[in-house]
Amino acid sequence: MEKIWNKFARTIRYGYLRVVRIEAPAESIALGLAAGVFAGAMPFLSLQMVIAIGLAFLIRGNPIAAALGTWWTNPFNWAIIFPLLYMLGKVFVPGEVESMSMSNLSNLGLLDLLRQGWKWLLITTLGGFIVGIPLAISTYFVTVRGVRVYHDSRASRKFERRHRELRQRVSPEK
Repeated sequence: MEKIWNKFARTIRYGYLRVVRIEAPAESIALGLAAGVFAGAMPFLSLQMVIAIGLAFLIRGNPIAAALGTWWTNPFNWAIIFPLLYMLGKVFVPGEVESMSMSNLSNLGLLDLLRQGWKWLLITTLGGFIVGIPLAISTYFVTVRGVRVYHDSRASRKFERRHRELRQRVSPEK
């Protein structure tokens, strides 16, 4: 169990360092990451990164951080996220979307498939908005704070190193 926890902690730290080391203002990084987290909550699997980068450009966020922000949703956790989005969206959209097997789907006509697909897409997209907006807002504030702390500590270390070097030049060793 300890190995799993250590691996998880290393992965979180690696992701954190990738975000805070982006050369951009903290607000831009936070806006980009928030756009990515929001887009990651949408059910458009192959378009999440495109949506995130487009949103980042619209709100003047960092596109690299936006792309990184979509990675919180991945194929390993979609089995959990899709039902959650559906259940949340279902609260606000009346009607039922039938669950179907692959054989039933392959026998459906195109119009029936589109009719059921659009309803499912509407419900999960609404669920994505319900999940994505609070996650994006909290991501923004946490990221601004984290990036500022990292940049301040990095600037402080850099200043101390230069100050030490200058003292060594001024007072030659005996």
